Amino acid sequence: MKEKIYEIIILWAWPSWLFCASKIDEWKNVLILEKSDSPAQKLLLSAKWRWNITNVKINPKKDYATDDSGFVNSAFDKFLVKDFLDFLNKERIEVKEENNGRILLKSGKVKEFHEKLLELVENKWTEIKYNSEFLNISKLENWNFEIKTSNWNYYTKNFIVATWWPSFPKLWATAIASDIANKFGLKTTSFYPALVGFQTSQNFSSLSWSSVIWKLDLIKWDKVIYQESWPILFTHRWISGPAVFNASLFIRENLKESKSKYKVRIFVSDKEITKRLLSFLWFRANKLKEYIISSDIMNVRWLDEAKVCWWWIKTENLDPNFECKDIPWLYFIGECVDATGKTWWFNLQRCRTSGAVCADWINKK
Repeated sequence: MKEKIYEIIILWAWPSWLFCASKIDEWKNVLILEKSDSPAQKLLLSAKWRWNITNVKINPKKDYATDDSGFVNSAFDKFLVKDFLDFLNKERIEVKEENNGRILLKSGKVKEFHEKLLELVENKWTEIKYNSEFLNISKLENWNFEIKTSNWNYYTKNFIVATWWPSFPKLWATAIASDIANKFGLKTTSFYPALVGFQTSQNFSSLSWSSVIWKLDLIKWDKVIYQESWPILFTHRWISGPAVFNASLFIRENLKESKSKYKVRIFVSDKEITKRLLSFLWFRANKLKEYIISSDIMNVRWLDEAKVCWWWIKTENLDPNFECKDIPWLYFIGECVDATGKTWWFNLQRCRTSGAVCADWINKK
Protein backbone atom coordinates (compact mmCIF):
# COMPACT_ATOMS: atom_id res chain seq x y z
CA MET A 1 0.00 0.00 0.00
CA LYS A 2 1.36 3.42 -0.99
CA GLU A 3 1.98 5.95 1.80
CA LYS A 4 2.29 9.74 1.93
CA ILE A 5 2.52 12.44 4.61
CA TYR A 6 0.65 15.77 4.65
CA GLU A 7 0.40 18.56 7.17
CA ILE A 8 -3.37 18.90 6.62
CA ILE A 9 -5.94 16.49 5.15
CA ILE A 10 -9.53 17.56 4.47
CA LEU A 11 -12.13 14.82 3.98
CA TRP A 12 -14.45 15.36 1.03
CA ALA A 13 -14.85 18.29 -1.29
CA TRP A 14 -18.09 19.84 -0.03
CA PRO A 15 -18.76 23.62 0.16
CA SER A 16 -17.06 24.08 3.54
CA TRP A 17 -13.74 22.50 2.47
CA LEU A 18 -13.44 24.76 -0.59
CA PHE A 19 -13.53 27.94 1.39
CA CYS A 20 -11.44 26.46 4.20
CA ALA A 21 -8.71 25.33 1.78
CA SER A 22 -8.72 28.71 0.05
CA LYS A 23 -7.95 30.42 3.38
CA ILE A 24 -5.13 28.10 4.53
CA ASP A 25 -1.62 29.55 4.15
CA GLU A 26 -0.18 28.66 0.75
CA TRP A 27 3.03 27.16 2.13
CA LYS A 28 1.19 24.41 4.04
CA ASN A 29 1.09 20.90 2.55
CA VAL A 30 -2.63 20.13 2.07
CA LEU A 31 -4.48 17.12 0.66
CA ILE A 32 -8.19 16.97 -0.21
CA LEU A 33 -9.74 13.48 -0.30
CA GLU A 34 -12.84 13.38 -2.52
CA LYS A 35 -14.94 10.27 -3.13
CA SER A 36 -16.45 11.47 -6.43
CA ASP A 37 -14.70 12.36 -9.67
CA SER A 38 -15.18 16.14 -9.33
CA PRO A 39 -15.31 18.63 -6.43
CA ALA A 40 -18.39 20.15 -4.76
CA GLN A 41 -21.00 18.36 -6.86
CA LYS A 42 -23.72 19.14 -4.33
CA LEU A 43 -23.00 22.85 -4.67
CA LEU A 44 -23.37 22.71 -8.45
CA LEU A 45 -26.43 20.47 -8.20
CA SER A 46 -28.33 22.88 -5.96
CA ALA A 47 -27.07 26.06 -7.64
CA LYS A 48 -29.06 27.55 -10.49
CA TRP A 49 -29.35 30.95 -12.15
CA ARG A 50 -31.10 32.51 -9.15
CA TRP A 51 -28.70 30.99 -6.65
CA ASN A 52 -28.53 32.84 -3.31
CA ILE A 53 -24.89 33.17 -2.33
CA THR A 54 -25.50 34.64 1.15
CA ASN A 55 -27.74 37.10 2.99
CA VAL A 56 -26.82 40.38 4.66
CA LYS A 57 -29.56 39.97 7.27
CA ILE A 58 -28.36 36.69 8.76
CA ASN A 59 -28.94 36.59 12.52
CA PRO A 60 -27.01 33.58 13.89
CA LYS A 61 -29.12 33.49 17.08
CA LYS A 62 -32.44 32.95 15.29
CA ASP A 63 -31.60 31.65 11.81
CA TYR A 64 -29.80 28.45 12.88
CA ALA A 65 -31.24 25.46 14.72
CA THR A 66 -28.74 24.15 17.26
CA ASP A 67 -28.38 23.09 20.88
CA ASP A 68 -25.80 25.84 21.36
CA SER A 69 -26.66 29.21 19.80
CA GLY A 70 -23.71 30.76 21.64
CA PHE A 71 -21.28 28.58 19.68
CA VAL A 72 -22.81 29.64 16.34
CA ASN A 73 -22.84 33.30 17.32
CA SER A 74 -19.18 33.09 18.38
CA ALA A 75 -18.21 31.64 15.00
CA PHE A 76 -20.01 34.41 13.11
CA ASP A 77 -18.31 36.99 15.28
CA LYS A 78 -15.00 35.74 13.86
CA PHE A 79 -16.13 35.68 10.22
CA LEU A 80 -19.12 37.83 9.37
CA VAL A 81 -21.14 37.98 6.18
CA LYS A 82 -19.36 41.30 5.58
CA ASP A 83 -16.02 39.46 5.65
CA PHE A 84 -17.26 37.12 2.95
CA LEU A 85 -18.47 40.05 0.84
CA ASP A 86 -15.05 41.69 1.27
CA PHE A 87 -13.48 38.44 0.04
CA LEU A 88 -15.71 38.45 -3.06
CA ASN A 89 -14.82 42.08 -3.76
CA LYS A 90 -11.11 41.33 -3.44
CA GLU A 91 -11.45 38.46 -5.93
CA ARG A 92 -13.53 40.67 -8.26
CA ILE A 93 -16.60 38.45 -8.02
CA GLU A 94 -19.55 40.79 -8.56
CA VAL A 95 -22.79 40.31 -6.61
CA LYS A 96 -26.11 42.11 -6.26
CA GLU A 97 -28.56 42.51 -3.37
CA GLU A 98 -32.25 41.75 -3.80
CA ASN A 99 -35.29 41.62 -1.50
CA ASN A 100 -34.94 40.41 2.09
CA GLY A 101 -31.17 40.92 2.01
CA ARG A 102 -30.49 38.15 -0.50
CA ILE A 103 -27.09 38.32 -2.20
CA LEU A 104 -26.86 36.78 -5.67
CA LEU A 105 -24.10 36.48 -8.24
CA LYS A 106 -24.40 39.35 -10.71
CA SER A 107 -23.51 37.10 -13.65
CA GLY A 108 -25.64 34.19 -12.45
CA LYS A 109 -22.82 31.86 -13.53
CA VAL A 110 -22.43 29.66 -10.50
CA LYS A 111 -19.95 27.35 -12.18
CA GLU A 112 -17.59 30.26 -12.81
CA PHE A 113 -17.82 31.23 -9.12
CA HIS A 114 -17.03 27.66 -8.10
CA GLU A 115 -14.11 27.46 -10.53
CA LYS A 116 -12.70 30.71 -9.16
CA LEU A 117 -12.61 29.30 -5.63
CA LEU A 118 -11.14 26.04 -6.93
CA GLU A 119 -8.44 28.02 -8.72
CA LEU A 120 -7.49 29.74 -5.45
CA VAL A 121 -7.07 26.32 -3.85
CA GLU A 122 -5.14 24.72 -6.69
CA ASN A 123 -2.73 27.69 -6.94
CA LYS A 124 -1.49 26.80 -3.47
CA TRP A 125 0.47 23.72 -2.43
CA THR A 126 -2.78 21.74 -2.37
CA GLU A 127 -3.42 18.31 -3.87
CA ILE A 128 -6.87 16.85 -4.60
CA LYS A 129 -7.28 13.07 -4.83
CA TYR A 130 -10.54 12.16 -6.58
CA ASN A 131 -12.27 8.75 -6.40
CA SER A 132 -10.79 8.22 -2.93
CA GLU A 133 -12.88 5.95 -0.76
CA PHE A 134 -12.32 6.59 2.95
CA LEU A 135 -11.92 3.35 4.92
CA ASN A 136 -10.58 4.14 8.39
CA ILE A 137 -8.84 6.65 10.66
CA SER A 138 -6.45 5.83 13.51
CA LYS A 139 -4.84 8.07 16.15
CA LEU A 140 -1.05 7.76 16.29
CA GLU A 141 1.61 9.02 18.68
CA ASN A 142 4.04 10.72 16.27
CA TRP A 143 2.05 11.85 13.28
CA ASN A 144 -1.40 12.45 14.73
CA PHE A 145 -3.55 10.45 12.31
CA GLU A 146 -3.33 7.58 9.83
CA ILE A 147 -5.99 7.75 7.11
CA LYS A 148 -6.69 4.59 5.11
CA THR A 149 -8.34 4.82 1.69
CA SER A 150 -8.94 2.25 -1.03
CA ASN A 151 -5.61 3.11 -2.70
CA TRP A 152 -3.31 4.84 -0.23
CA ASN A 153 -2.41 5.21 3.44
CA TYR A 154 -1.96 8.86 4.46
CA TYR A 155 -0.43 10.39 7.57
CA THR A 156 -1.33 13.87 8.73
CA LYS A 157 -0.97 16.25 11.63
CA ASN A 158 -4.36 17.96 11.10
CA PHE A 159 -7.49 16.12 9.94
CA ILE A 160 -10.55 18.18 8.93
CA VAL A 161 -13.91 16.43 8.43
CA ALA A 162 -16.11 18.37 6.01
CA THR A 163 -18.61 15.75 4.85
CA TRP A 164 -22.31 15.76 4.05
CA TRP A 165 -25.06 13.43 5.28
CA PRO A 166 -27.24 10.57 3.90
CA SER A 167 -29.92 12.88 2.48
CA PHE A 168 -27.85 13.07 -0.73
CA PRO A 169 -27.08 9.38 -1.48
CA LYS A 170 -26.77 10.06 -5.22
CA LEU A 171 -23.73 12.18 -4.40
CA TRP A 172 -22.14 9.43 -2.29
CA ALA A 173 -23.21 11.19 0.91
CA THR A 174 -22.91 8.88 3.93
CA ALA A 175 -22.61 9.03 7.70
CA ILE A 176 -18.80 9.04 7.71
CA ALA A 177 -18.60 12.03 10.07
CA SER A 178 -20.82 10.24 12.57
CA ASP A 179 -18.73 7.07 12.23
CA ILE A 180 -15.54 9.04 12.93
CA ALA A 181 -17.19 10.77 15.90
CA ASN A 182 -18.32 7.44 17.35
CA LYS A 183 -14.84 5.99 16.90
CA PHE A 184 -13.43 8.73 19.12
CA GLY A 185 -16.32 8.76 21.60
CA LEU A 186 -17.77 12.12 20.54
CA LYS A 187 -21.42 13.01 21.09
CA THR A 188 -23.79 13.23 18.10
CA THR A 189 -27.45 14.17 17.65
CA SER A 190 -30.19 11.66 16.86
CA PHE A 191 -30.97 10.85 13.23
CA TYR A 192 -33.99 12.30 11.40
CA PRO A 193 -34.68 14.33 8.21
CA ALA A 194 -34.81 18.15 8.22
CA LEU A 195 -35.57 21.00 5.81
CA VAL A 196 -38.42 18.82 4.62
CA GLY A 197 -42.22 18.93 4.21
CA PHE A 198 -44.89 17.88 6.76
CA GLN A 199 -47.45 15.11 6.48
CA THR A 200 -50.62 16.51 8.08
CA SER A 201 -53.93 15.26 9.45
CA GLN A 202 -55.73 17.88 7.36
CA ASN A 203 -56.58 16.89 3.78
CA PHE A 204 -55.30 19.61 1.44
CA SER A 205 -56.06 17.80 -1.83
CA SER A 206 -58.44 20.56 -3.03
CA LEU A 207 -55.54 23.04 -2.69
CA SER A 208 -52.89 20.82 -4.32
CA TRP A 209 -50.02 22.87 -5.76
CA SER A 210 -51.41 26.18 -4.49
CA SER A 211 -48.58 28.39 -3.28
CA VAL A 212 -49.18 31.25 -0.84
CA ILE A 213 -47.21 33.51 1.46
CA TRP A 214 -49.06 33.30 4.77
CA LYS A 215 -47.87 33.41 8.34
CA LEU A 216 -47.09 29.96 9.76
CA ASP A 217 -46.76 28.95 13.41
CA LEU A 218 -45.14 25.71 14.56
CA ILE A 219 -46.75 24.70 17.86
CA LYS A 220 -45.50 22.15 20.41
CA TRP A 221 -47.90 21.31 23.24
CA ASP A 222 -49.86 24.53 22.61
CA LYS A 223 -46.73 26.70 22.68
CA VAL A 224 -45.48 28.51 19.55
CA ILE A 225 -41.84 27.50 19.04
CA TYR A 226 -41.33 28.97 15.57
CA GLN A 227 -43.15 31.32 13.21
CA GLU A 228 -42.44 32.72 9.78
CA SER A 229 -44.10 34.38 6.78
CA TRP A 230 -42.54 32.69 3.79
CA PRO A 231 -43.99 30.71 0.86
CA ILE A 232 -46.13 27.65 1.71
CA LEU A 233 -47.02 24.95 -0.84
CA PHE A 234 -50.09 22.72 -0.40
CA THR A 235 -50.29 19.17 -1.74
CA HIS A 236 -52.59 16.20 -0.95
CA ARG A 237 -51.97 15.46 2.71
CA TRP A 238 -48.82 17.42 3.25
CA ILE A 239 -47.41 20.93 3.01
CA SER A 240 -44.00 22.15 1.95
CA GLY A 241 -42.27 25.33 0.78
CA PRO A 242 -39.59 27.44 2.51
CA ALA A 243 -41.74 28.31 5.56
CA VAL A 244 -42.43 24.62 6.25
CA PHE A 245 -38.84 23.52 5.52
CA ASN A 246 -37.54 26.05 8.03
CA ALA A 247 -40.12 25.04 10.65
CA SER A 248 -39.00 21.40 10.32
CA LEU A 249 -35.57 22.40 11.68
CA PHE A 250 -37.11 23.05 15.08
CA ILE A 251 -38.81 19.67 15.60
CA ARG A 252 -35.64 17.63 16.09
CA GLU A 253 -37.33 14.39 17.16
CA ASN A 254 -39.04 11.31 15.73
CA LEU A 255 -42.70 12.20 15.12
CA LYS A 256 -43.77 8.57 14.80
CA GLU A 257 -43.38 8.35 18.57
CA SER A 258 -45.01 11.70 19.37
CA LYS A 259 -48.07 12.16 17.13
CA SER A 260 -50.25 15.20 17.82
CA LYS A 261 -47.51 16.80 19.92
CA TYR A 262 -46.84 19.22 17.07
CA LYS A 263 -49.35 21.31 15.15
CA VAL A 264 -49.09 23.78 12.33
CA ARG A 265 -51.22 26.92 12.33
CA ILE A 266 -51.56 29.00 9.17
CA PHE A 267 -53.01 32.51 9.21
CA VAL A 268 -54.95 33.22 6.03
CA SER A 269 -54.23 36.49 4.23
CA ASP A 270 -57.14 38.08 2.34
CA LYS A 271 -54.60 39.44 -0.17
CA GLU A 272 -53.99 36.00 -1.69
CA ILE A 273 -57.47 34.49 -1.86
CA THR A 274 -58.39 32.44 -4.94
CA LYS A 275 -61.58 30.55 -5.82
CA ARG A 276 -60.02 27.29 -4.74
CA LEU A 277 -59.00 28.79 -1.40
CA LEU A 278 -62.49 30.20 -0.88
CA SER A 279 -63.99 26.80 -1.60
CA PHE A 280 -61.64 25.15 0.87
CA LEU A 281 -62.18 27.69 3.62
CA TRP A 282 -65.99 27.74 3.42
CA PHE A 283 -65.92 31.19 4.93
CA ARG A 284 -67.22 34.55 3.80
CA ALA A 285 -64.65 36.91 2.31
CA ASN A 286 -65.26 39.73 4.77
CA LYS A 287 -64.18 37.44 7.64
CA LEU A 288 -61.14 35.89 6.03
CA LYS A 289 -58.75 38.18 7.86
CA GLU A 290 -59.45 36.18 11.02
CA TYR A 291 -59.44 32.71 9.47
CA ILE A 292 -56.89 30.21 10.71
CA ILE A 293 -56.06 26.76 9.31
CA SER A 294 -54.79 24.29 11.90
CA SER A 295 -53.59 20.73 11.48
CA ASP A 296 -51.72 18.10 13.44
CA ILE A 297 -48.31 17.20 12.05
CA MET A 298 -48.31 13.42 11.66
CA ASN A 299 -44.78 13.05 10.33
CA VAL A 300 -42.11 14.66 8.19
CA ARG A 301 -41.55 13.58 4.59
CA TRP A 302 -39.01 10.95 3.59
CA LEU A 303 -35.25 11.17 3.80
CA ASP A 304 -34.74 11.33 0.03
CA GLU A 305 -36.76 14.58 -0.02
CA ALA A 306 -34.82 16.18 2.84
CA LYS A 307 -32.27 18.87 2.07
CA VAL A 308 -30.38 17.87 5.22
CA CYS A 309 -30.78 15.37 8.03
CA TRP A 310 -29.90 15.54 11.70
CA TRP A 311 -27.00 13.32 12.69
CA TRP A 312 -24.56 16.05 13.54
CA ILE A 313 -21.48 16.34 15.72
CA LYS A 314 -22.62 18.18 18.85
CA THR A 315 -20.90 21.53 19.31
CA GLU A 316 -20.11 20.65 22.94
CA ASN A 317 -17.33 18.43 21.52
CA LEU A 318 -15.67 21.41 19.81
CA ASP A 319 -13.86 24.55 20.85
CA PRO A 320 -14.70 27.89 19.17
CA ASN A 321 -12.25 27.07 16.34
CA PHE A 322 -14.04 23.81 15.42
CA GLU A 323 -11.23 21.69 16.92
CA CYS A 324 -12.16 18.75 19.15
CA LYS A 325 -11.59 19.61 22.80
CA ASP A 326 -10.43 16.11 23.74
CA ILE A 327 -8.72 15.19 20.45
CA PRO A 328 -6.34 17.96 19.35
CA TRP A 329 -5.80 18.41 15.61
CA LEU A 330 -9.15 16.83 14.70
CA TYR A 331 -11.71 19.28 13.27
CA PHE A 332 -15.35 19.12 12.14
CA ILE A 333 -16.67 21.95 9.94
CA GLY A 334 -19.62 22.88 7.77
CA GLU A 335 -22.46 20.45 7.21
CA CYS A 336 -21.48 17.88 9.84
CA VAL A 337 -21.69 20.29 12.82
CA ASP A 338 -24.86 20.67 14.90
CA ALA A 339 -25.86 24.09 13.56
CA THR A 340 -28.19 24.02 10.56
CA GLY A 341 -29.60 27.12 8.91
CA LYS A 342 -32.77 27.93 7.06
CA THR A 343 -33.20 26.99 3.43
CA TRP A 344 -31.98 29.07 0.46
CA TRP A 345 -28.78 30.76 1.66
CA PHE A 346 -28.00 30.27 5.33
CA ASN A 347 -26.21 26.91 5.20
CA LEU A 348 -23.67 27.92 2.57
CA GLN A 349 -22.70 30.91 4.70
CA ARG A 350 -22.44 28.63 7.75
CA CYS A 351 -20.05 26.44 5.73
CA ARG A 352 -17.87 29.39 4.74
CA THR A 353 -17.81 30.78 8.27
CA SER A 354 -16.75 27.47 9.84
CA GLY A 355 -14.19 26.90 7.08
CA ALA A 356 -12.67 30.36 7.49
CA VAL A 357 -12.52 30.14 11.31
CA CYS A 358 -10.91 26.69 11.18
CA ALA A 359 -8.35 27.75 8.54
CA ASP A 360 -7.42 30.87 10.49
CA TRP A 361 -6.81 28.80 13.64
CA ILE A 362 -4.64 26.27 11.80
CA ASN A 363 -2.62 29.09 10.24
CA LYS A 364 -1.96 30.52 13.70
CA LYS A 365 -1.00 27.12 15.14
